[in-house]
Amino acid sequence: MSFNIFTQPIRSILSSSSRLFTNTSTASSSRAASSFAHLGDLQPAQGSTHSEKRYGRGPGSQRGGTSGRGHKGQKARNGKGVRLGFEGGQTPLHRKVPKRGFINFTSKTYAPLSISTLQSFLSLGRIDPSETITIGSIVRSNAVHGLSGYSGIKLLGDINPELPLPALNLELSRYSKSAAEAIISAGGSLSAVYHNNLGLRKEIFPDKFVGRVIKDAKPTRKTDILYYTNPKKYGYLAETIPSSARKMTPSEWTEGKPVEAQL
Repeated sequence: MSFNIFTQPIRSILSSSSRLFTNTSTASSSRAASSFAHLGDLQPAQGSTHSEKRYGRGPGSQRGGTSGRGHKGQKARNGKGVRLGFEGGQTPLHRKVPKRGFINFTSKTYAPLSISTLQSFLSLGRIDPSETITIGSIVRSNAVHGLSGYSGIKLLGDINPELPLPALNLELSRYSKSAAEAIISAGGSLSAVYHNNLGLRKEIFPDKFVGRVIKDAKPTRKTDILYYTNPKKYGYLAETIPSSARKMTPSEWTEGKPVEAQL
């Protein structure tokens, strides 16, 4: 009879006990023992890089001969390909689909600001009522989350009777009739101010324009000129241009010399 059946359990116990007393704290290398990253560990993310395809290197490369272009035809020639939407001369799909309406690329949209939201931000102290409230102060207080795609801010809505409304001095883009009446009845003042894209960036990020002299742009579109020179719309140019903007020539408008009012 073999004695292996008796010695095998003893060998397993000895081997397990030897593992208990071995020093496992020693690492195989200094890099494994260190928890810091090294320059040698830097590598591109998996899948972010790939080797360039090499065409015309023989049939063994699977891209030899015609180099994957097929035989003859327009797409097999040098400078191959056709323009986007070309369908071989037939009526393309973008001309078959009927069109409905139009997109006015000259239209402007304004970020809405409710007067009740303005009241809540004033009561929380996020906007100082003693200073002139401009587009920059509104955006920096997060009452309006940025002006991406907008041409300014328009105040609208009705007041919240549960919140106070102090006398404010507002310089925003436009106002609704109810919001303007509420501000004026509270003893405040309004002024509709025009801003182009550069002017809006200057209002929102004044720190980026320190030391730079940037002249405020005047409105150039006819509708904007008539709006910001209208005292009924609280236009900021209504006081500097007493006469109607319809009677001004382009040179008089750019030079800022209003014509005399004709009675």
